[in-house]
Amino acid sequence: MPVEHVPVLITGGSTVGLSTAVALAQHGLRPMLVERRDGTLIHPRATGLHPPAREFFRSTGLEAQMREASAVLAGSLTKFSVTTLAGDDLSKVERIATPPEDVVAATRRISPTDVNPCAQDQIDRVLLAAAAERGVDVRFSTELESLTQDESGVTATLLDRATGERYTVRADYLVGADGSSSRVRELLGVPMEIKDRLGNPMIHILFDADLGDLIRGNEFNFCEIRHPDYEGLLLSINNRDRWVFHRSYDEAEESAADYPEERCLELIKGAIGLPGLPVKILAMLPWRISAGVADAVANGRVFLAGDAIHVIPPIGGFGMSTGIADAYNLSWKLAMVLHGHAGPGLLDTYSQERLPIAEFTRDQAVLRLRYMALHWDPRPEAEQERNMLRIADPLVTSSGYQYTQGAVIGARQELPSLEDVEQNLDGSPGSRLPHVWVERKGEEISTLDLAGAGFALLTGPDATGWQQAGEAVAERTGLPLGVYRIGPGAEIDDPGSRFAAVAGIGEEGAVLVRPDNFVAWRAAHAHPESHEQLAGVLDAVLRRTA
Repeated sequence: MPVEHVPVLITGGSTVGLSTAVALAQHGLRPMLVERRDGTLIHPRATGLHPPAREFFRSTGLEAQMREASAVLAGSLTKFSVTTLAGDDLSKVERIATPPEDVVAATRRISPTDVNPCAQDQIDRVLLAAAAERGVDVRFSTELESLTQDESGVTATLLDRATGERYTVRADYLVGADGSSSRVRELLGVPMEIKDRLGNPMIHILFDADLGDLIRGNEFNFCEIRHPDYEGLLLSINNRDRWVFHRSYDEAEESAADYPEERCLELIKGAIGLPGLPVKILAMLPWRISAGVADAVANGRVFLAGDAIHVIPPIGGFGMSTGIADAYNLSWKLAMVLHGHAGPGLLDTYSQERLPIAEFTRDQAVLRLRYMALHWDPRPEAEQERNMLRIADPLVTSSGYQYTQGAVIGARQELPSLEDVEQNLDGSPGSRLPHVWVERKGEEISTLDLAGAGFALLTGPDATGWQQAGEAVAERTGLPLGVYRIGPGAEIDDPGSRFAAVAGIGEEGAVLVRPDNFVAWRAAHAHPESHEQLAGVLDAVLRRTA
């Protein structure tokens, strides 16, 4: 059988693998994605989406589909505790906002996207449809058995689990997005110490039960059941008939085997408080809170992403968004190298950028887990305690972090603030571009909409030198580089005259924005040799040599 060739082979067909595939297709590549299971998972796993994930969906043209998928959970932004769901007056229980109202308000200031949760299985369905529509070769029931690599590519042996057939695929690069027990990571011999005793083991029960009438008008994200016989956590998946019940147990006294379907049904009906309620269990999954980061994220032409790099405790909901950010970061770099716009050294910056962020995010989630009561406490005194313990604001953890090295020039080495994300999103190289609402031909857009599949040079209203330099460099090199002058009356109208000041460039400066909306470089003022300066910056960022 002839060996198939693909530019990128992705192993793992969950959220991060599918995001990588969609992003590569957005950049004009047609990857192959293989997944050992026969389809996407039905387990919701997570529902929390931080701004970077939603901004990724926006950049890949999937915002409307994701908004539709999350519509069933619109307004489910609270947590409360009851004895049983039907036994308490839900209209009178004390509620905690999840996320807190100040985080919601800040999210709307820093991002053009919304804040509604969305079940991960729904996200995967949207991504799978987009991948298929954009020409990604998706193969379920297909397992990676082995890989070898050399200077020119990766050779992978794949097993079709349905037929038993083995065949070979040759890829320029391979991405392992195959979870915390990554086969790719194992084949590379990359160590990953996982601390898995951070809490009691749990049973995760996905079930169908019609609770629409019971909770209508009192929708929730999390409902803590305090009944001594049925204690656990109810998680809403669609506010109607699909739910998850989490139950922890003491492993010194019980094991997963002590939770057969009959007992799980009893627990669910007891927690809801309706013994006669028809309940159908869809799946049961034992798990426990773990934390870990791999020693490396790449080896030669093979890269890791998502849970294959980092296992992040669920408190704060950072895991899925961090994995999507891996995909966002890696995909444009692979595309730039494969299209000949960048030198292979650009791929080294994936490790330089994402490994420190994986460690930072894991550490922040572990801190929140250790001080769980503080995580949920909305009081100002609790905020002061969190600050003393250096527990970062959730938006700083998810969106306000800083690349201190990598495909950036002039990056600062310390974050201005762990409490105020807006201080960090100030246009500095290595930070995510600040979001400002502007207008293009009368249509309101975000500054985050201007990069897309290429770079963007965003200039102040009087920066004609930088504008001309950007246009000349783009024409000479063929690099996908959009050039936009932003200001009152400019081609990108800025009626509030905010962008130049927020981005720290003044009226004659410019920022160079990467395809993942991170600032690669900034010039606060005009430069007498702007063309040469910009060309040199792009060569350095893209690791190009003469």
